[in-house]
Amino acid sequence: MASAVKPITILIADDHQVFNDGLRSLLRSVGSRYQVVDQVYTGAGILPAIQNVHPDLVLLDINLPNRIGLNRAREVVQAFPQVRVIIISMYSYQTFVDELKGIGVAGYLLKSASQQELFTCLQNVVDGIPYFDPKSGSKAGTLHPEDDLLQRFKLSPRELEIITLLKQGFDTPEIAKRLFLLTETVKIHRKNIYYKLAVNNLAELIQFADEQGL
Repeated sequence: MASAVKPITILIADDHQVFNDGLRSLLRSVGSRYQVVDQVYTGAGILPAIQNVHPDLVLLDINLPNRIGLNRAREVVQAFPQVRVIIISMYSYQTFVDELKGIGVAGYLLKSASQQELFTCLQNVVDGIPYFDPKSGSKAGTLHPEDDLLQRFKLSPRELEIITLLKQGFDTPEIAKRLFLLTETVKIHRKNIYYKLAVNNLAELIQFADEQGL
């Protein structure tokens, strides 16, 4: 009798609980191939969780604009070289991607990626093949120009994420699905974004995003 295939164990580290929980539900929906063994919502909890549950993979996005996620990725790679780290992020700047490659992460996936792209990334990394989202590294420029936008326009990281997805052509229901949010929640975010940026419609918002290099 053939022995059962050992599931790939995953630790999810993301400070947005709704996204964290939604990703867990998505991974559970595909059967026994992937097993989420723990979830953490702060950077400080990552290393203790790895020590406790010994995952095969870590899916990581902990407040990356402030470099916390990048620093944690470096710590995980150094302390647990057998654990493969996949960064899930909204940022696609080449300098950022290059720095992560230098650290030694196994994969990089944009939050705008489809479910199929997520599972392709996971399978490649499990097979020992680094996977970097083909859309990542598509922008030149400074490492985190978005940080300045957050401060100047008093945007939240979530609002900036939604602006990026709107510019990429996703509508409100699609954004809600990708970020594991309610459609009404995305509508509220859009209303707040328009108010903060003093824009009246999507065309003006996209023009703003273009001007800011998003």
